[in-house]
Amino acid sequence: NDHVLPLFREHCFRCHGDESIEGGLRLTSLTSALLGGDSGEPAVVPQRAAASELVRRLLSDDEGERMPPSGKLSDDDRERVIQWSDQGAPWVRQLDSAAVTLSPLTDDASFLRRVYLDTIGIPPSEAELRRFLTDSIADKRERVIDQLLSDPRWADHQVSFWQDILGENPNILKPSLGNTGPFRWFLYESLRDNHSIDRMVTNLLMMRGSEREGGSAGFGLVADNDAPMASRGHVLASAFLGIDLQCARCHDSPYHSTTQRDLFSLAAMLSRKSVTVPPTSSVSAGFFEKNKGRESLIRVTLPPGENVEPKWPFADVTGAVNDGSLDAWVRDPNDPRERLAALVTMPSNQRFAGVIVNRFWKRLIGAGIVEPADDWEKGQASDENLLAWLSRQFVSSGYDAKHVQRLILTSRVYQRRAESNNRLLPPDERFFVSPDRRRMSGEQVVDSLFAASGQPMKVEELTFDPEARRPATTMISLGRPTRAWQFSTLSNERDRPSLALPRAQAVTDVLEAFGWIGSRQNPITEREVSPGVLQSGVLANGVMVTWITRVSEGSELAELALTIDSPEALIDSVYLRFLGRFPTTQERDLYLAELSDGFEDRALPSERIEPVQRPEPLSYVSWSNHLAAEANRILLERERRARSGDPVDPRLSPQWREVFEDLVWAAVNSPEFVWIP
Repeated sequence: NDHVLPLFREHCFRCHGDESIEGGLRLTSLTSALLGGDSGEPAVVPQRAAASELVRRLLSDDEGERMPPSGKLSDDDRERVIQWSDQGAPWVRQLDSAAVTLSPLTDDASFLRRVYLDTIGIPPSEAELRRFLTDSIADKRERVIDQLLSDPRWADHQVSFWQDILGENPNILKPSLGNTGPFRWFLYESLRDNHSIDRMVTNLLMMRGSEREGGSAGFGLVADNDAPMASRGHVLASAFLGIDLQCARCHDSPYHSTTQRDLFSLAAMLSRKSVTVPPTSSVSAGFFEKNKGRESLIRVTLPPGENVEPKWPFADVTGAVNDGSLDAWVRDPNDPRERLAALVTMPSNQRFAGVIVNRFWKRLIGAGIVEPADDWEKGQASDENLLAWLSRQFVSSGYDAKHVQRLILTSRVYQRRAESNNRLLPPDERFFVSPDRRRMSGEQVVDSLFAASGQPMKVEELTFDPEARRPATTMISLGRPTRAWQFSTLSNERDRPSLALPRAQAVTDVLEAFGWIGSRQNPITEREVSPGVLQSGVLANGVMVTWITRVSEGSELAELALTIDSPEALIDSVYLRFLGRFPTTQERDLYLAELSDGFEDRALPSERIEPVQRPEPLSYVSWSNHLAAEANRILLERERRARSGDPVDPRLSPQWREVFEDLVWAAVNSPEFVWIP
């Protein structure tokens, strides 16, 4: 359990697991290991490691026989397997008592912060938190969940989830590799208007409207790609069917049952005609000639130049069949794309409902019932009954995302104290006795900072052509962001510095530090969220956090400082805004000693208030003038102003104001700020 089974999971299960059984051998239990594979020889002989075929293959120097194919295990790992086999190959399931012990329910303050972040993507305001904490109504948690699910900001928090799994990548300067249209606006409006998920997905796959101005047609725009609909087939299979077709772009998958023909059949359905496999979507014969030492794991069964007809390849996996019965579900029975949209979303496709509810569960609990969430052939449900029940609820509700999310949000498992690590457990040990501890996404960090401080998100329009002189086929505008999901990659041709957007860059620096990817070349289910020094650095010294923690002229923090009754109340307010709780006595006393000094005299008399000096406005720099020498001077000045931030509020004593800013900075840099309670 501690040494050998983890080795099998890491090195063996993708070929000899429950879903993929190369050579007829499964290594997920002692019984199957004793049965062996197609050779009829047992893989493991208890107490006789020297006679075990598994051990022989691990030790072999023959490249054609050695396992795993990627190379030898370390000497220590091989020794562990030998000792295990000699000891009788014990395979006793051992569970830590913590794995089956229910966590207590969260306190009200932690619950409210969690549910706000998980529904509308920002923390509760101070007033909302105080009101909830003093509310004595028994069903107040259910009431606030219903309130948040009906909040228009729910759509803002949902968009980034769909942008990731659908690989939205709208470069704002000229088409580039993997550049899609900005179908973000289609997603946002569908979610804001509470369209059912089957309707939203159907409209997405039909790809109608404007490619570059927010229509679902943007999903089909993949620049610099000689098989764009194959890339869209990869995305839709991953997002909606839990089928991984990434390898199938060039060859049959070595670790899945899917083939290259499956992918190009989907591409043909999306194209509404047969498609030809381009030469780049293959593996050259030279690859196999260079690697003759053992049989290749990959096979090319679809030669370049072959025509592939529109065909639904996943009837067995999904239960949805492309026959005459489908005609009643479509307007044009002769349209392959419409038939595909119906096959993906119709109720008989049990995989579609299961994949979507599993993704919702993973997002709110921290781990899917099936992991990986985008590859069900590798994954195994930890609770088939729970998954089936949630899927039925989803379908019977009319594919209502809010209905399923409400079921999860009101459940005890969601409302328990986050103490588990379900994501790293095998399916048979994933009991969901509590949610996983989760760090905020990049979008939640950015939006929370602006919301808690009350600072407006003052960044440039996301375009390199503010004069709108260039055609949309080369440049687009994504507007001025007001929420983090509205940002995109800011890269430009040859990284020309005069086209930089320094205020927007300050925000994307924070987003990227916390796992956001502005240029999504492929669908994303798992972001890289491991803690690192960059995250600490961007919160401690980043330009955007300078704006957030500064008590700038006329800001919400300045008004708070001027109107608050006492330093104790000010400390409470900062903690409630940024950390979602009252400070402990020790914390309050620590800051009280500093803020009390000068509190009564913090507001300067009118005769000592110096007027704020406003800088001269700068000219626009765009594609039409960015090569001029003046453009670089303007850009350098814009960068300087961005780093400096807004001027401080002149009504406050500078010495006392700086202490207050230190309090806000300390709250932002508290480790608990970036964690969802």
